[in-house]
This record gives sequence, C-alpha cells and structure tokens, in this order.
Amino acid sequence: MPACVPTRATDPTRTKRVPQPHSPPPSRPRRFSLAGADLSASLAVFLIALPLSLGIALATGAPLQSGLVAAAVGGLVAGRLGGSPLQVSGPAAGLTVVTADLIHRYGWRTTCAITVLAGIAQLGLGCLRVARTALAVSPAIVHGMLAGIGVTIAVAQLHIVLGGTPHSAVLDNLRALPAQLARLQPASVSVSALTLAVLLLWPRLPGRTGRLLRRVPAALVAVAAATAAAALAGLALPRVDLPSWPGSPGAPDSASASPS
Repeated sequence: MPACVPTRATDPTRTKRVPQPHSPPPSRPRRFSLAGADLSASLAVFLIALPLSLGIALATGAPLQSGLVAAAVGGLVAGRLGGSPLQVSGPAAGLTVVTADLIHRYGWRTTCAITVLAGIAQLGLGCLRVARTALAVSPAIVHGMLAGIGVTIAVAQLHIVLGGTPHSAVLDNLRALPAQLARLQPASVSVSALTLAVLLLWPRLPGRTGRLLRRVPAALVAVAAATAAAALAGLALPRVDLPSWPGSPGAPDSASASPS
C-alpha cells in the first residue's frame, strides 16, 4: 500500500529566504530604559560631582559658573557620547594644577580656547582609534598607578579625618602624621567615624525594610547623617566657603593676565 505524503502547494509569488552565513541576528530597536541602580548611582555621583566641580573652579581661579558648566558637559555630553557601558564621567581633581597654571599664564578666555582645541584633538584621536595602543600596556602598570593615587588620597584624607590640614606631597603627609595624631580633634574624628559606620552598615541592613532602605545609596545617607549630626550637636567643623557669584575669581578679562 503506497504511503500518502502530503504536499504543500508552492506559491510562485513567495520568495525563498536564503540565510546569510555568519550574519548577526536582527537587533530590536534600542529603547531608553532607566534602571533603579542607575538612578541611585547617578544621584550619588551628582551630589559628589557638584561641590567638587565648584571646588576645582575655585582652586584653579576660574569663575564658579564654569564649574557647573563643566560638570554638566562632563556628565551629560561625555556620558552620552562615551563608548564604554561602565564609564563614569566627572570632574578630575588631578587636572587642577594644570588648569590653574594655564589660567595664570594665558588668562581665562585663552584657557577656554585651549580646552576646546584639546577636545577637538581628542575627537580626532578617537576617530583614528589611537587608544587601541593602550592594549600594549600591562594591567600591572595601571593597577600600580591607581594604587599609588589611592594611597596618596587616603593619606591626605587621614589628616582631614583627624582634624588637620593635609600637605601637597604624600611624603610630607606621612612625616606629619605622628604629630597630627597627637593633636587630633574629637569633633572631626566623631563625625568621620559616624560617616564610616553608616557606609559600612547601611548595605547590611537586614529584613524586608532593610532591602527597601538599601535602595538609597549609602554615600548619600552617610553625608546626610553626618551633616545632620554635626548641625544638631553644634560641632565647630570647617565648612566649604565659596565666594559670591559676582566676586568669583577668574572673572576679569584675559588681557589683564600677565603672559609669560
């Protein structure tokens, strides 16, 4: 008995799809999505970058408004055009000395022009993919450099925790550390200890309530708790002192600067 095999009617108008070898699967259109972790991290970075940008502008002799503009450009423009998914753009305290020297030598307006030209040069180098030469650098070099920067910052901040003023060089800070320990300030140490305790304990809050509270960044809670405690206790602690907007340094024209 012959077997009956069903046949499919062929449609002459239907085109046959031929799969292309090694072709990527069709990608869906990207939609803007905002995760809760991204929102909390953005809030924490914003609260850290804003006073840091104002402080860098004050330290370099630039107008305070320029610190806000630079923070907005670094956070929004550079963050949107950056090619790394883990990139964090913000003010770089390491360039304070370079920027201050440029403003002192050439004036504020000329420094702005130099900054624009440096950005154009970076875009050109990015198009040429010059950064791929960094693959020849050993990770040990990068880790060592970052460790050195971390030690330098930690030693300098240790003087502030103890109620003193750090020096510009890490060796000077290490030599002055025993004397600083002998005359530590209880108010500064107590507020610093409270800040560290909140940073360490906040991510470890147990239970369902703790899981909800942990959505708020620990750094934000630590700053708010330490500030509130210092204000309520009336502790005499040094605070950031910013001049008024019209009297901010760097406002005079670049022609008044003395060229070298």
